[in-house]
Amino acid sequence: MVTIKKQKLKAYILLEGLVALALLATITSLVLGEMDRSRTQMQESLHQQEVLNVATMAVQTGQNHLAINGVEVRMVKHDNEISIYDGQNEVLHVTKN
Repeated sequence: MVTIKKQKLKAYILLEGLVALALLATITSLVLGEMDRSRTQMQESLHQQEVLNVATMAVQTGQNHLAINGVEVRMVKHDNEISIYDGQNEVLHVTKN
């Protein structure tokens, strides 16, 4: 005959283990989610940095269109203004007084 007290103890230990496992899974999920968000943010930051580097090269060389390292920028000059575009997004706008 099995005593009920031992069964309750085993069930309690099992429940405690499941709660600990759920807590570990939640913490792991949160950490991995933050790492993914951080990586995405870092990639966007590196892309913006590369766009600004290519834009600087385009201005220094006087080219209206420059494509390097998968980044393509377009420079539009008006009277006293220079605008730099990455696709349809205006990256830089300079006005001379």
